Amino acid sequence: MTDRSCVPQAPRPSEARSLPASAEVTEMSPYLWGLMAMLVSATIFDTFNISILSTVAPIIQKIHGLNHTQWGLVNLVVRIGAVLSFFILMMADRFGRRAIITLTVFGYALFTGLTAYADSIEMFTAWQFCSRIFLAAEFSLALIIIGEEYPTRWRSFGISLLAGVGALGTIASFMTARWILTKYDWRTMYLLGLIPVGLVLLLRLGMKETRRFEHLRSSGKTHRSWRDQLAAMRVPFQKRYRARSLLVTLIWNCNHLVTSPAVAFWTIHAARNLGYGPSEYTLVVAGGYIVGFVVGAPASGFLMNRVGRRLTCALYYYGAAVSIFTLFMVSSPSLIVQTALMSASIVCFLGANSATATFATELFPTEIRATGYSWTTNLFGRGTEIVTPLAIGFLADRIGIPFAVGIMAIGPIVGATIVLRYAPETSGKTLEQISEELDGAMRR
Repeated sequence: MTDRSCVPQAPRPSEARSLPASAEVTEMSPYLWGLMAMLVSATIFDTFNISILSTVAPIIQKIHGLNHTQWGLVNLVVRIGAVLSFFILMMADRFGRRAIITLTVFGYALFTGLTAYADSIEMFTAWQFCSRIFLAAEFSLALIIIGEEYPTRWRSFGISLLAGVGALGTIASFMTARWILTKYDWRTMYLLGLIPVGLVLLLRLGMKETRRFEHLRSSGKTHRSWRDQLAAMRVPFQKRYRARSLLVTLIWNCNHLVTSPAVAFWTIHAARNLGYGPSEYTLVVAGGYIVGFVVGAPASGFLMNRVGRRLTCALYYYGAAVSIFTLFMVSSPSLIVQTALMSASIVCFLGANSATATFATELFPTEIRATGYSWTTNLFGRGTEIVTPLAIGFLADRIGIPFAVGIMAIGPIVGATIVLRYAPETSGKTLEQISEELDGAMRR
């Protein structure tokens, strides 16, 4: 018979109200602004390292003689690393957010640097696979930390800012590649990925544990053994959490159908079909991310507070479907046209990611937030992120990249429909109020 005492449970309404006042603040403090700066720095390097793969894609594909299907397989294997980040992320519910995010920054920097020394496509794929494990875990933890620490009225802003500021890393990666790839070997890009190692000390010394996690730890409600940890893995599938787990899993998969392959295959499309070289395609992507950073994520945070999470998420999903279809179908080689289309796509992608991440962060109670997030976002929520590149590669060898990607535009349309029909509205509520309302709905 299962010992239910070792399975963590969410706080009942009375417990939620008994949280100390210090667990929910109403105003921003210097520390919270400093915390954002630390997480922003880590996330910028996170997306810088992820984006390197897109900047060197045409070069790696040519060096190793890979067709689109084979390149899609490389992407599939690399993206499986993001799924395995599940095992690192869930440890944050036992050891704390601060310790694990420090580990993730060191891990992704180390394996990104090692990629520079890969002498075969197998080694290249293996090091990128390991790097992606830590990259996915770092970004997820950063969002969780913001969700737990920031005041209610600042929470969507903080999550959107963090999701959007990653665009700076992509911009930096493509602008750096624009210079590096015309003068140096592709390996230089991956050597630059070692820079975040210097952030580890800053995170270790400057970041505190989140107030909500500290409260749980002091009251003995955290996972105190591996048995507790393993038992907690089942919690998101208990009846009371099943609906929200399924919701987050489904919308992430709908989202990834277009956001995951977009830039990786667009650079190849630009090189093969538009006649672009590294200096052109890096400029278009960087320009798109600049607009996305300035408009996409900030607008998402604003709209989530003004018109609600559900409508904002749905609008960005519809926009993502239309923009990705148009980006790949318009064959004009004009840099202005392609930059405008890329900008529209990135604005929608960043907004959709911000809204989806907000739902994933808010719908689980503190003691299982990392575990619930890891199940729904980093494990089951990445199914389409893994298989889509291979599917597009397979289709691209037969019908071309534009039509292959265009088929995937149905994903966000389905996602928007699911959000409007089934997602709860969480705008303006504390994390404890959200848990109390969702638990109350289950009891009814």
